[in-house]
Amino acid sequence: MIKRILDATASDFLKMSATDLAQSIRMTEGRTIAVEVICTYEPPTEGVTHAEIAAAFGADIITLDHFDPDKPEIRGLPSEIAQKEDILLQLKKLVGRPIAVNMAITKQCEGGWLYSRRYTPERLERLVFQGADIVFLYGDPQSGVTLEDMTSVIQQISHRYHEKLLLVAIPDVYFPAPVNQDIRSMYKQSHEKILAAGAHSIGLVMPGSKQSWRVGDTTDLVDHVHALGGLVWLIMTHSVEGSPIDSIHQLALSAKMTGGDAYRLDEAGLSGMPLPENILEFSLAIRGKRHTYRRMALSPFR
Repeated sequence: MIKRILDATASDFLKMSATDLAQSIRMTEGRTIAVEVICTYEPPTEGVTHAEIAAAFGADIITLDHFDPDKPEIRGLPSEIAQKEDILLQLKKLVGRPIAVNMAITKQCEGGWLYSRRYTPERLERLVFQGADIVFLYGDPQSGVTLEDMTSVIQQISHRYHEKLLLVAIPDVYFPAPVNQDIRSMYKQSHEKILAAGAHSIGLVMPGSKQSWRVGDTTDLVDHVHALGGLVWLIMTHSVEGSPIDSIHQLALSAKMTGGDAYRLDEAGLSGMPLPENILEFSLAIRGKRHTYRRMALSPFR
C-alpha cells in the first residue's frame, strides 16, 4: 500500500517506484517539501552534508544542484561513501529521503552556467545507475532548445525510465512571468504537450518569489495542470529562500492556497542551501508541528 509522504519512512522510500512517489505526493495534499542544495559547495557547518541539514529541519526530498554524473561530488560525505558508484543511493540511505537532481536540455558549450547540468541520454543513464529518484528537467530556449526538443526527450525518458524516475518538467529555465493571456496560453500549451509526452509533473514559480508571479495567474496554471492529471511543484527562487521568517510564512500559505502539490525551496540562503530555520518555518506553516516534528525525528533506519 502506498503511503503519503507525511507517513512514509526511509524504508518506504526505498521501495517506491516513480509512480508510487507521485501518488504519495498527490495523497499528501500540498504538504510535500523539497529542498535544493548546491552539493559542490562547502556545507555551512563541518562534518555533515547540506542534505543532512535539510533533512534534519524537515525536508521530505533533497534536490542536488550542480551535481555532475560524470564527476560526482557531494561535499561533506564520508570518503568511503563518496567513492561508491551508487553515490546517490548511498546519500538516500544516509538521509532517508528521495534524491532529486537538476538537468537541462541545453546547447550551451563548456563554461556555460547549465553545462554541468546538461542532459544527454548517457548522463541520464548514469544518474539512474547512481540512484536518482527524481529529475527536474529544464528547457533552455535561449540556447535554441524548442518545445519539440523537450517533448522528444521526455518521450525517450518516459519510455525507458517511467517507473524509475519521477520527471518534473520545466519548459523554460528563465520562467517568464505569466502576466498576460498570451504567456499563460504558452504555458498551458507547453504543459499539455509535456504531460502527454510522459512527464509526471510540472515545475512553476512560487507566487511572490519572482517578479510578477501572482497568486491568481499561477493558480490558473496550477488548475490547468491538475485538470490534465499532472502534479505541480512550486519553486521558491530568486534568493527569497534567504528572506526573514515572516516572508517565508506568507509565501508558504500563498503557495498552499495556489494549489501546489509539492514545494521546492532553492539554494540561495546559506552556503548553497536555504536558511535551515526557513525550511522549518515553511513546514510549520503548511503542515503544522505534528507532521513537521515527525519528519524531523524519523530515523533513516526505520
